[in-house]
Amino acid sequence: MANADMKVVALMARKGGCGKSSLVKALSSAALSSGRTVLVIDTDPQGDVTLWFRKLQARGAVPSGVSFYGATTSTDLEDTIIAAQEAGQTDLVFIDTAGSGTEWSDEIAMVADHLVTPVLPSDADMAVCAQTVDWFKRLRGRVAEPDRLPTHNVLLTRFPAQAKATKVHQRMLQEAIKRFPLVGIVVQERTAYVEMDEQGFLGDLVASYRNHADPLQRSQARRFEEAVVECSEVLTDILRG
Repeated sequence: MANADMKVVALMARKGGCGKSSLVKALSSAALSSGRTVLVIDTDPQGDVTLWFRKLQARGAVPSGVSFYGATTSTDLEDTIIAAQEAGQTDLVFIDTAGSGTEWSDEIAMVADHLVTPVLPSDADMAVCAQTVDWFKRLRGRVAEPDRLPTHNVLLTRFPAQAKATKVHQRMLQEAIKRFPLVGIVVQERTAYVEMDEQGFLGDLVASYRNHADPLQRSQARRFEEAVVECSEVLTDILRG
């Protein structure tokens, strides 16, 4: 039976290195930890998420509830999403996109329910983020039914913990609040996300550390639990629209 409640979240920005691929992994981790089923789609020719997923497959470390597909054209992407919805086995779809924007950015927007643009707390990244925000505004002016377009939010990422945030970081935060449709929660700079990129989904890392024979290693589970909570809150805010 088709799942009419399936939602599609696309990570999109006009710049590479802002954390789209890591966010796809982290948000997928949060969704899996909440018991949802997930489809991850990589449309980025660089294939960061593709390589990550293949590495997990080779180790037998892909958790239940998640599937993966590499889409090479907009038609391929749309067909995959339609098939997932009709199969009724997927709650959330996460799409990674090219860092430079793609020829089919408009098409990706058409199949998404929510667009998310990650941005780092720097002047240069803010300027590039503004280009993505402007693109979406222009898209709304080009389509016949703009209200059918996805929501678009900006997500501040790799933000230092409060004790380490400088006046520059605080200025960047206030500027982002003024300029962009900002998700109400920032994604902090955490070693848990670095280890996720190396080792796998956050929920699996939580379980691995919790079950470790060494008590000192078991205590490390908290770092990953905090990351799951953070991304779960971010995901809730995104889906709220």
